[in-house]
Amino acid sequence: MLFNSLTFGFFLTITYVLYWTLFRKNVGYRNFFLLIASYFFYGWWNWKLLPLIISISAVDYLSGMFISRKQERGENAKGVLILALVVNLGALCFFKYFNFFAESFSAAFGWLTGHGNGFNPLDIVLPVGISFYTFQGLSYVLDIYYRKTSPTKDPVAFFTFIAFFPQLIAGPIERSRDLLPQFAEKKEFVYEDARWGFLMIAWGLFKKMVIADRLAVFVDSVYADPASHQGISCLVAVLFFAFQLYLDFSAYSQIAIGTARLFGFRLHNNFNRPYLSTSFKEFWKRWHITLTSWFMDYLYIPLGGNRRGKMRTIVNVMIVFAVSGLWHGASWNFVIWGCVNGLFLVMTSKVFSMKPEGWFAKISSCLFVFAVWAFSLVFFRAASFQDAMTVFGNLGFSKPELLSTCGMLMPELRFSFLLIIGLMLYELLSQGRQEKLEKAFFGTPVVLRWILYVALVLSVLYLGVYGANDNAFIYFQF
Repeated sequence: MLFNSLTFGFFLTITYVLYWTLFRKNVGYRNFFLLIASYFFYGWWNWKLLPLIISISAVDYLSGMFISRKQERGENAKGVLILALVVNLGALCFFKYFNFFAESFSAAFGWLTGHGNGFNPLDIVLPVGISFYTFQGLSYVLDIYYRKTSPTKDPVAFFTFIAFFPQLIAGPIERSRDLLPQFAEKKEFVYEDARWGFLMIAWGLFKKMVIADRLAVFVDSVYADPASHQGISCLVAVLFFAFQLYLDFSAYSQIAIGTARLFGFRLHNNFNRPYLSTSFKEFWKRWHITLTSWFMDYLYIPLGGNRRGKMRTIVNVMIVFAVSGLWHGASWNFVIWGCVNGLFLVMTSKVFSMKPEGWFAKISSCLFVFAVWAFSLVFFRAASFQDAMTVFGNLGFSKPELLSTCGMLMPELRFSFLLIIGLMLYELLSQGRQEKLEKAFFGTPVVLRWILYVALVLSVLYLGVYGANDNAFIYFQF
């Protein structure tokens, strides 16, 4: 059930009406209703995988209880923590990485022995959202183990916290201490929340269907057969994918945040204008914020962070980025992508101490950070390492006439560039002014606001891209 589908529209409408009419007064009934709705949402993808998310939720809930009880009695709770880690990471590794690691080992063994690679991959279905809800559950267990939070005594609230449908499939990855207490609150309908939530959903659909999916037409054409595209078409594909990825994922996050607000819940922002960053350190504070903070708290700091000298800090950063790359996908391409970003972060923040001063230096730094990021995404998008090398080898400014052979006519290509320019101008002008702009917008006459609402809906209906690709959000595959 995609956010950008009529099916989800019907599901959201029915759930929203029932939530605020039949279930809003009793917290327990309300949470149970949200849990059933969330399981229905998840089961729509593949109902056979429902036992997996229910089992993982049960393990995390019970682990939190047993860890807390052992700590209260002064006993060592590490065994329970290890069990929770094995169950969560074991499930994630089996479903997402078994074939990858087995094939890599088989290939390495064949290369060493000269017997060739005879591995036949297993037919394993990757559960949608498993990378997200396992991390969300693990953060709960780890926070209890490190005494940062207390376990909940409400199993329904906890199971709903793991399966909460607005952010179940692709985040934001919420911490229990932030989201779980919201399930204990007695919700009252707030018109401002509804107004803001629907606006975020509409804006997210615009970014996804009008801009990101339009860019995807060109990108998919080039990456489907990179050997047949040369010169500027490859360069444009690299540029377009950088914006497609950002718009696609930020659109999902905005729709998730807006949908949660409709039900009275507040989720964390996942993006903060990352393409305006003037350093790689700043970029990773602005991009996929909840995942970055997760790796910071549960991997980088336990490894020693920056407390054990410069060399150890560099090693820790590279480990985090390599693991982050692997988290995104079971492919060496993703590991390379992660390591490239980690390397530039280390070089600019630990070696060269990149701190631009003055407007010219800031613009130059911003363009440099974006360029490195965009070219690193070739490994992220390419189907194989060989395809990535082909794209790099074919980059250039020659043969502009070939742009029209990449699934777009020239007028639509120019329109795509205008959309990107308009987006970046909005990002630039609204930086540091978002709250003021929202307050000013909601303070304008109702007629003007409704003109924008209608314009957003009509632009999605008339300018949105339908059927040119699978229209699924990119991060659904992770």
